[in-house]
Amino acid sequence: MCEYPHVVVTGASSGAGRAVALCLAASGYHVYSGVRTYAGGVALHQHTPPGAGIITPLLLDISRPIQVMAAVRTVTAHAGPAGLAGLVSYAGADGSGPRPGLSVTAELAATRAFVPLLCRAQGRIVMTGPAGTLRRELAPWNIDVVVVEPAACAGAVARVLAALRPRVAEGSCP
Repeated sequence: MCEYPHVVVTGASSGAGRAVALCLAASGYHVYSGVRTYAGGVALHQHTPPGAGIITPLLLDISRPIQVMAAVRTVTAHAGPAGLAGLVSYAGADGSGPRPGLSVTAELAATRAFVPLLCRAQGRIVMTGPAGTLRRELAPWNIDVVVVEPAACAGAVARVLAALRPRVAEGSCP
């Protein structure tokens, strides 16, 4: 069994998602990095800091339910009863504009798929993209979505995952 706590980071091919994945690995996590191409996964894996945790690239386009389910199976098989300490959702949040086919629905479905693993470890979910994506999705109907975000960096995400939190009552997770 793996000695590191497990975390999934979506959108880890580039930008902030990549920085978060590398920071979490440097902080001692086994990071499952959601990438859209094999080349992106290889490049990320090659930049794992020496003496850090582990980065395992996952081919994970959250708009493809088959890839989401395959990612959940992969993480479940490795993490086992330890579960998932965190899910960091950066898909579509790299600032390069809207990605065709990516929706809030896809992001929430991907998050929901990992909930059973998060329950095992009483893990945390860190979401960065849905509000911005929702804003773009609803813009044609002139519906405003206001995003209030504290200034954040990769290190802040690591601190959020590591912070003490109240224990969840047994059986309260779906």
